Amino acid sequence: MVINKGFFSKHPKSASVVLLVLFALVFTGCGFQLKGQADIPEEFSNLRLSGDDQSMIGALSEILKQNEVVVTKNDSAAEIGIVQSHFQKSVETFNDLGVATGYAYRYSVEYRIVDRTGTIRVPSEVIRQSGSLRYEVGSELELEHEENFLKQQMAHEIAGRIIRQFRWL
Repeated sequence: MVINKGFFSKHPKSASVVLLVLFALVFTGCGFQLKGQADIPEEFSNLRLSGDDQSMIGALSEILKQNEVVVTKNDSAAEIGIVQSHFQKSVETFNDLGVATGYAYRYSVEYRIVDRTGTIRVPSEVIRQSGSLRYEVGSELELEHEENFLKQQMAHEIAGRIIRQFRWL
């Protein structure tokens, strides 16, 4: 068997650069994006967030800032409005003594997107997310921390889905 010592064996640093560029082209061509990166049109580069759900407003604000969108209080800016939201908790499982040991959570957010001229670009739409937690009786403090963490995770997931709507505008 004859092995041809070609370009890559003679120039290992150049080969690494060529492979890196090749991977970048492949990922760019297939639509790959880093998590958190969104296609937000220029007309939405300044956005106002409205609504009473501070968890959702915080999650949206974080994602928008990661995407270099200016979050403003200016009334003439485009807007993501949280029309209403509900975070519900219900008992899912019990132990032999009838004490709750697991909970189901449902988070629904109704939102809309309005451009700076006041035109509704995404009419009221609802996104739902669900989750569950199990815990040992006597670790209620741990459960409270886990619930807060779960709600933050659910808010970030819904916020990401809202932001992904911009690719269609």
